[in-house]
Amino acid sequence: MKFLPIIQRFFYFGIVGVAGFLVDWASLSLFRHAVGLRIAALLAYVVASSNNWILNRYWTFRDCCRQRHKVHHQWGRFILANLPGFIINRGIVLALFNLWPLTRHYTVIALVFGTAGGMFINFTLCHHFVFHKKKSLT
Repeated sequence: MKFLPIIQRFFYFGIVGVAGFLVDWASLSLFRHAVGLRIAALLAYVVASSNNWILNRYWTFRDCCRQRHKVHHQWGRFILANLPGFIINRGIVLALFNLWPLTRHYTVIALVFGTAGGMFINFTLCHHFVFHKKKSLT
């Protein structure tokens, strides 16, 4: 079962994604009345992404890199690696806010579509560029 470890890791990544989705939704709900819906959507993504980085670091990819990578470097790589997923995710969310007025009231609908849209690219980039084992130089 050559692919079992990657399937298991993707499953864990998905569970972390569900937790991140809940943080995203809660943050958006909290921020929207203070800063408006679109700015709140951007702020909520940063909060949820930071949450996901912590959970992925200590659970999904726990065997890969915790001792070898400086925390702030890895968090920065995580944010940069997730930039394509961010563009897809929040692009879908903001487009739905503009095109489907129902999603402005029921933001969870837009967030589900956005999360699904960015998930696979985020996993791929995290697996290869953020949470990877450093190669020894010997």
